[in-house]
Amino acid sequence: MKKRSFWEIWLEDEKKLAEDFNNYLKTKMIKEEIEVKELVDGHIQKANHNLKFVKSTLDLEEFNDWAIVSAYYAIYHASLALCALKGYATKDHSATLLVLIKEFYKKELTEEEIELIGDTTLEKEEVLYYVEAKTKRHNASYSTKIDFEKSQVEFLRLKAIAFVSKAKDIIEKS
Repeated sequence: MKKRSFWEIWLEDEKKLAEDFNNYLKTKMIKEEIEVKELVDGHIQKANHNLKFVKSTLDLEEFNDWAIVSAYYAIYHASLALCALKGYATKDHSATLLVLIKEFYKKELTEEEIELIGDTTLEKEEVLYYVEAKTKRHNASYSTKIDFEKSQVEFLRLKAIAFVSKAKDIIEKS
């Protein structure tokens, strides 16, 4: 039987989600933020910047590893913008996931999108986007492998575009 990750437990157990959220607040891994608009705008600008980089390097297959890293960070910055929208700044990926699950899961994000964030807004299928991207980013950043297929980059680029677009839609509707 596959061991469930921390974020999968948060998806299923609202009590554990609330308990961990309070602990993250106490340890300042999540903090309340007052400069919401500036943070939201800044993170969306950074997400767009990273998407432009991915697109500009798509035909330079020599740099597919960095294109994967940039696609992941486009998703991550869009996630940070969503956290800021709810008045929070986070210190790491798990804190970001915690806020996204608490504030957006089953409302604006799917499980697939949460997964994309967890491994790389929120029903089960949307959570998976982030998780997948995080895994690819980790491999591209830290492994000695530099040869990633263009199809991998394009697949993640399209998921990143979809996630960033969704984050923008959520922000516009707020």
